[in-house]
Amino acid sequence: MSRSKRSAVQRYHDRVAGCYDDSYEDAYWQWHNTLTWDYLKPHLPRDLSATLLDLGCGTGTWACKLLKSGYTVGCVDISAKMLDQARMKIESAEGGGGSGRATFIQADLCDLSALPAGGTVFAIALGDPIGCTQSPALALKQIRRVLTDDGVLVATFDNRLAAIDHYLTLGDPHSMTRFLGDGKTNWLTKDADERFPITTFDPGGVAALLEAAGLEVVDMVGKTVLPMRHFRQLLATSENRRTWAKVEKSLCRNPWAIGRASHVQVTCRVARQ
Repeated sequence: MSRSKRSAVQRYHDRVAGCYDDSYEDAYWQWHNTLTWDYLKPHLPRDLSATLLDLGCGTGTWACKLLKSGYTVGCVDISAKMLDQARMKIESAEGGGGSGRATFIQADLCDLSALPAGGTVFAIALGDPIGCTQSPALALKQIRRVLTDDGVLVATFDNRLAAIDHYLTLGDPHSMTRFLGDGKTNWLTKDADERFPITTFDPGGVAALLEAAGLEVVDMVGKTVLPMRHFRQLLATSENRRTWAKVEKSLCRNPWAIGRASHVQVTCRVARQ
């Protein structure tokens, strides 16, 4: 696909695909990803023959975890180069034992017509890919279409309230007022042609967005309530990471504490009629 026909989100992720994981290898991200898996794991289907979807799979970090757990996984991403990285990561993981249970689909989350309706019992959308689409509401309706009637989605969203400090540093109350109203911002990159829109949501807005798509929340956590990305030195050892994880987990479901988290991770199921 030519550069002119690729969207900004495709252009950016195609360019950074080869070095994307380099930014997520320190102690903070080890801690963060362990929490993500701990929150997700209780909701996984018991049937290991189920085919799961990793929506916005990126380089395949979570697909590898799901494959290692024994599932078949459909890896979906808008970026062909991200899918290439995911394929290589899956093939190299433990000798490529899970590669035969992985498929790769290039698709925008706003158009999942390549996937059958009602064919997926469990899907993840981690790393906020829904908010990076042109229409999060449409993306969720597409995801609802591919889920079974008892299907489950685990997704993360950028928390609008966490960006308040950034807008204070700009010293522009008008920009903050606009942002708080619509939640729209941009992913800032050096190449302005690669800047793609992001829609953020406060915790109540996440719940309302999901409800409008025919999904009901069964679990919501703030991730992370503790601003540990600014205190990485406290996570230097595995013992420290476990200790701070206990503190984090004591806060993550407190509805008032969720509002200060950088992201919101939600588990939802298809709403019963």
